[in-house]
Amino acid sequence: MSMKGQYFSFDAIIATIIMVLAFSSLVAYWHGAQTVMESRTSNNLADANRVAESLMSPGSPLEWANGSYTLGDVRQIGIATGFNNELDVNKVIALQRIASQENYYKETGNLLRAGGEYYILIERSDIPKSEFAPVAEIGRRPENATYVAVANRGATYDGHPVSVRVFLWK
Repeated sequence: MSMKGQYFSFDAIIATIIMVLAFSSLVAYWHGAQTVMESRTSNNLADANRVAESLMSPGSPLEWANGSYTLGDVRQIGIATGFNNELDVNKVIALQRIASQENYYKETGNLLRAGGEYYILIERSDIPKSEFAPVAEIGRRPENATYVAVANRGATYDGHPVSVRVFLWK
């Protein structure tokens, strides 16, 4: 009596099915986790980009920082002189002063449509990092944040090139 070898035994078929199910479950879990992370990331990054673009406008009303308007009269906070990415020194100083006051921090964030905590850093980009000194820091620095989204914009401030970085954090 001769014995024939079998290419696929019942044990090999069951093992293959178990491996395919395990691999499919792993891929489905990984894809679901990636989708959740991407949706969180893209929403927060989109918010940071929107805030940065809003800042690069003159705001509404145009002269919101001249002292004749209250924060309740302001519809949009913008720190540019126009739509040419040149920052208005008075608007930057006014926003820095207003946002540093605890009772106006949240209201300023609402006008920026930040959706949470925010920090805006304006720094000169034409000097070496060893001589770094920020032009302006607006809002609260991210501390113990679980997620930080950053948007960068280039502009000029008092005749010098600057980088405007908007941090939204949770």
